[in-house]
Amino acid sequence: MTTVVRFWIIMSTGLVSAGWMLSALHELNRAGYLAVFALAAFAFVFWRRKAAWQPETTPAQLYQRLRHRFTRPAPIIFLALAVMALAGGVIYTHINPDSTAYRIPRIWHWLGDGQWHWIRTADPRMNIVACNYEWLSAPLMLFTRTDRWIFLFNWLSYLMLPGLIFSVFTRLQVRPRVAWWWMWLLATGWCYVMQAGSDATDAFAAVYALAAVDLALRALENNSAVDGWLSLLAAALLTGAKQNNIPLVLPWLVALWPARRLLWSRPLGTLMVAGTGLLISAVPVTVGNIIHAGNWQGLAQGTAHSGWSAGSPLWKFIGNLVSIPVQNLLPPFFPWSGTWNDGMARFLASQAGEAFRPFERFGHLDAGISESSAGLGLGLCLLTLLTLVAMRLQKPWPVENPERLRGLFPPTWLRLAPWLSLLVFMFGICSFADARLLSAYYVLFFPLLLAGAGHERIVRRRWWQRLAWLVMLLAVAVLMTARSRPLFPAVTITEKLKDGHPHSRFLEHLWLSYAWMDSYGERRNHFQKDFPAEEKVAGYATVNGCGEMGLWLPFGSRRVVRVLAEDTPEQLQAQGIHFVLVEDVALDAAHLNLEQWMQRYDARLVDQLEFYEDPYRPRGHYFLVRLNPLPNQN
Repeated sequence: MTTVVRFWIIMSTGLVSAGWMLSALHELNRAGYLAVFALAAFAFVFWRRKAAWQPETTPAQLYQRLRHRFTRPAPIIFLALAVMALAGGVIYTHINPDSTAYRIPRIWHWLGDGQWHWIRTADPRMNIVACNYEWLSAPLMLFTRTDRWIFLFNWLSYLMLPGLIFSVFTRLQVRPRVAWWWMWLLATGWCYVMQAGSDATDAFAAVYALAAVDLALRALENNSAVDGWLSLLAAALLTGAKQNNIPLVLPWLVALWPARRLLWSRPLGTLMVAGTGLLISAVPVTVGNIIHAGNWQGLAQGTAHSGWSAGSPLWKFIGNLVSIPVQNLLPPFFPWSGTWNDGMARFLASQAGEAFRPFERFGHLDAGISESSAGLGLGLCLLTLLTLVAMRLQKPWPVENPERLRGLFPPTWLRLAPWLSLLVFMFGICSFADARLLSAYYVLFFPLLLAGAGHERIVRRRWWQRLAWLVMLLAVAVLMTARSRPLFPAVTITEKLKDGHPHSRFLEHLWLSYAWMDSYGERRNHFQKDFPAEEKVAGYATVNGCGEMGLWLPFGSRRVVRVLAEDTPEQLQAQGIHFVLVEDVALDAAHLNLEQWMQRYDARLVDQLEFYEDPYRPRGHYFLVRLNPLPNQN
């Protein structure tokens, strides 16, 4: 596993660095990537000959090890989850709101122009958020001409999670038997299983967070500067995945501090690795934000967004103290979300809720668990609480001789550091999905909770083991019935149940929670037939909508340009735009109806589509319009 993790960090570093460097050379294209891959292959062959590298285990030994491991219930359940996540990723079109609104579209923009650039758009997220997942995905999308397979980076990261958890936990004095049980349990956290088959970008960073700590501790154990360098790269990749992971640099610094002399013993190598770390971290995006927006966040002053936005730190902390537990305890299906959210809207409108208005939709809950809302999960939270209570109630357990415990570095501060990072997060972030944004944090919270000697006795109890299996099986059920990727004919079955019980509001909500997701595939492909083959540019008028991805496909056929409220007909047609996909959110932002918009741009309606953006909100609308030729073009 250690070799796999090291390779993953090196590969991630190479792909992210390649994205930025090819952009600087204006060569973000197939030829540029082929040159990078050729150089990487040459470097690998040269290194292997020089180092006389041999794999840690032979294929036969690996097979026997895996065969022995996957004979017990916990590993078998994890294997089933991995297979189910892969099946869901292969079967379904990916519909993560963040990915469809800005993450995937901006990759197409960069590839279309052959470089990273600041995109002209009304949605600032297309420019201001960290983009390491996008740099991992870009060559795959470029060579396959589709975004269908980018979920594989999440899935491969998920496979590495249990081994890394065990390695970090045992180095922080969690007993091996306890670490064994919890490495499988934590890998069934809902945020991890839901995102393993999706293109969301939260949970995959947990591997970087764990690897940064693990390799820093290994550097001290093995007296290895190379492990220290790899830990630095992992920490940089962690921040480059999402800016809200920046506080997790603290545990890495605490872990690496005892090994700092190893790094300074090879200063040239350390400086080169540090320079690479800056390139693959959040630094390039931060510099872009400062240049183009005047601040490190990239947001206008006072703008509320799921970042380090305006508002009192104390009220952010209080708000997160409420919202994070509530989101983590959300059941798999929550048909009362409409009533709950209406109540929260009234609370925010009142004087009592004024302090929480800087939050992005404070208190908002989804209709059930999805990769956009999942935290650690109801089952794991309750089992953790029950385990801690059982620890308090049992008789004291004799403390072992510290010399028998694994590790060379006293881990007390390292166990505390992730909790200090959590405080920084809670005082700074005010999002509606903080439970999801903490995906990279959760695992590192547990060494402090599980290091007590009595946990080894608890995990031997039959009642506890049965509860652990039940929690893992609950994750299987959640993944099987996921609204975004159900692994059964959900719409057909729930529709028949609804028709058989027409007065059941519960069954109606259940059917709607699945049926509305079908609209994403229709929205993606509906307008393909309307574009003449000769049209090389399409306009998209929106604010933060999810309709752009279908306009790019098949990739290479046309470019997409965001149409802003201040654009004139002359500006659009000067760019070669004859067709514009207009979303009703753009009309609302411009305070126009469709007729007024078409009159302003001298356009006519070609096609339209009604869809659900949220099953508990009014339907959204797309309008495809064609601009009439300007008088001087006749």
